Amino acid sequence: MKAVEKSVRQILSGDVVLVTPSFQHPFQRPDADTRVRMLNALRLPPGSPVFLGGLVTRPLSGPGALPRKELLVDGNQRMLAILAVLLALRDAVAPFDATLAAQLDRAFFRPSGRAPAAFPYKNLTHARDRAVFAAAVRGAPSPAAAPHPFGEALAAAKAEFAPLPGDTLAELARRLPDTATFVVMALAADEDPYPVYKLFNPGAGGGTGPATYGAFAQDPELMDLIAGGESQEVEFKAHFIVTRPGEERGRQAQGVARAVASLLNSDAGGTLLVGVADDGAVCGIEGEYAAADRGKRDWDGWQLHLANHLRTRLGSTEALLHCGIERRTTLGHDVCLLRVRPSPRPVFLDGRLFVRTSAQTLPVPEAEQAAFRARRFPNLAGEHGA
Repeated sequence: MKAVEKSVRQILSGDVVLVTPSFQHPFQRPDADTRVRMLNALRLPPGSPVFLGGLVTRPLSGPGALPRKELLVDGNQRMLAILAVLLALRDAVAPFDATLAAQLDRAFFRPSGRAPAAFPYKNLTHARDRAVFAAAVRGAPSPAAAPHPFGEALAAAKAEFAPLPGDTLAELARRLPDTATFVVMALAADEDPYPVYKLFNPGAGGGTGPATYGAFAQDPELMDLIAGGESQEVEFKAHFIVTRPGEERGRQAQGVARAVASLLNSDAGGTLLVGVADDGAVCGIEGEYAAADRGKRDWDGWQLHLANHLRTRLGSTEALLHCGIERRTTLGHDVCLLRVRPSPRPVFLDGRLFVRTSAQTLPVPEAEQAAFRARRFPNLAGEHGA
């Protein structure tokens, strides 16, 4: 583990996404200490350093990945507090300096590279905070029915800025990202963050934090995938068999088959988690065991049902050779982890060619299929019906 003091600008520079995992608490009203530090950051003379506390991070993505994902093991409350200040600054300077406002937006809120379409911001906040945070970044009204702590923090910062003249706001917007600093304790990708989490949260209790983190420690790969959210290479499906009232029968099974086909056709393949909702909540698949096989009513029967469904829908036994089906257990639920390697041949579903693009499963338009197949499957260029 390395500990380095970094400014907010350095932490959020480049194509980075800070991921707040589910074991952390949603954003809460800034405590008195944090509020004092935030106000000090606004009132100190130009160039005065403002220490905001500590952050603990760990890589979620491999070297060279864009955007680079960092798990925020500890410090998401402090990070969101300063982000509320920076958002308020962006909005305050926008009426008289649109260029500076755009610079703040790009530097601290939007990756310039391949941002995940599911949540295209530099901060993949806790699932309970995402809608409010995303609306604030877009400058839209909060979707929350009741006052939300992040909205309240943003409103408080805006109230501080309201009486300030434009030149003062512009000067503050330019210096604060460099003078506001954290001590960042960066773990290596193979380091267990659990001891560090316990060190900084000795009295953690209530909510799902401790229980969820215990599961994270037992299966860090699974929890990394869930914490990182949906992306180009990762997709979640809550169900395979169970349908909601009024929903078309078999819709979930169709969605699973479509997701597998898209990953088979994609350049890098990827991972499909069944039993995980779009927001990362683990709902499990054990409730589907009886529907999959009334005789077995267990994972083996469910797994066989899934394999047979994919074999039938994809029209190819060969396609399954590139899929690994694993059972994982976390938070008292079974989750299916499907590892999908790129197929050497195109895989069709109902005569359509699907591909994974920017965290979405999309059909390749018929007019573009020839060009796509020539690029993706160049070795089959001379074959008919490939």
